[in-house]
Amino acid sequence: MKNKALFIIALLVICLGNAPHAVAVSAKTISFKAEIWADNWFALYINGKKVGEDSVSIKTERSFNSETISFKATYPLTVGVIAKDYVENSSGLEYIGKPNQQIGDAGIAIQITDLKSNQVVGYSNSTWKVLVIDRAPLNEECVTSSNPIVDCKSSNLALPKTWATSTYKDSTWQKASLFTKEEVGVKEGYFDITWSSKTKLIWSSDLQLDNTILLRKQIGAPSTSSTKSGSVASAASSTSSMKNDESFTLTSSDFVDGGALPREFTCDGAGISPPLSWSSAPAQTKSFAIVMDSIPGPPRPGEVDSGKHFYFTLFNIPKDAKSIGKAVPGVGTFGQNFLGRSLGYTPPCSQGPGAKKYTITIYALSTLLDLNATEVMLQTLESAMATKILAQTGISVTYTR
Repeated sequence: MKNKALFIIALLVICLGNAPHAVAVSAKTISFKAEIWADNWFALYINGKKVGEDSVSIKTERSFNSETISFKATYPLTVGVIAKDYVENSSGLEYIGKPNQQIGDAGIAIQITDLKSNQVVGYSNSTWKVLVIDRAPLNEECVTSSNPIVDCKSSNLALPKTWATSTYKDSTWQKASLFTKEEVGVKEGYFDITWSSKTKLIWSSDLQLDNTILLRKQIGAPSTSSTKSGSVASAASSTSSMKNDESFTLTSSDFVDGGALPREFTCDGAGISPPLSWSSAPAQTKSFAIVMDSIPGPPRPGEVDSGKHFYFTLFNIPKDAKSIGKAVPGVGTFGQNFLGRSLGYTPPCSQGPGAKKYTITIYALSTLLDLNATEVMLQTLESAMATKILAQTGISVTYTR
């Protein structure tokens, strides 16, 4: 009787082992290399695990080296980066007590190569998400202080738990800003790497005041990869739908990316919305959305922090549209601006001297958005778009009052 029972158990094990649902298919581990240049320091995480960091300590003044980090992982990749600019203390200043005491600047470039195909599958650009952790000085006039650790104000956040994992939700994070080599002032190490033409220098919107930032990007398997696992292929497909397609471009007939915003689009001029044109959106696009925003300086005494300033939100732009005109777009639906006075455009009207940076972003979406215009604020729109973005691109301009 005992032998018969053992025979039945063995037979069940064999049958279950041959059942289709019992076949486990594992994701394929691939070798990669990450090439990174940072001003001044970084740590790299892949799928929630730290795989390397800058070999030069953040405590080292003027460290501008590049690093190549090898690692193994499976697609899709969730790339997380902690990036820090060198500062002497929480004041946000460097060379304290010296004639050149100043606010430092930052910048980072990242590219990731699949060593099996020798293809660059990830590169820093405006589709990366960014969260500012440390910002200083909030009161820039303290740069001349003889006691900046006391006089300079700062803003600090704790690192979110699981921020580098695939399950972390970064929908409230901002998009990374692009900067030129001249703006960053690239130095030693940068020229030791052969960069892809798609790899851009990025940071948060402020190279000087934002001293510690987090960066995130999800990277799906390249189209040339053949993945047999249905579950892995599905995950890669959903991640790849967030296209890094550099052919998707946004332009204006009245200004260029990195240039100056003409006066007529500000409160010092006519205060009308700018003309915009775009091209080479993904074929699956069902609608577009456009946002113009900036990160303001700290509130002045007596002011209330109004958060990120957004000058217009425009959504449900038809999929076959290629442009919006000056002053009267004529396509899509206007949502709120940060002042909330009425639907539509409110012109930039920054307080205080100095150049301010404004970013215009267009999103190619997989569907129309079911939103009430009167309820659409920046966060509402970003939340509604979070899982529907096929591609995004943008341009940044400055205006000095």
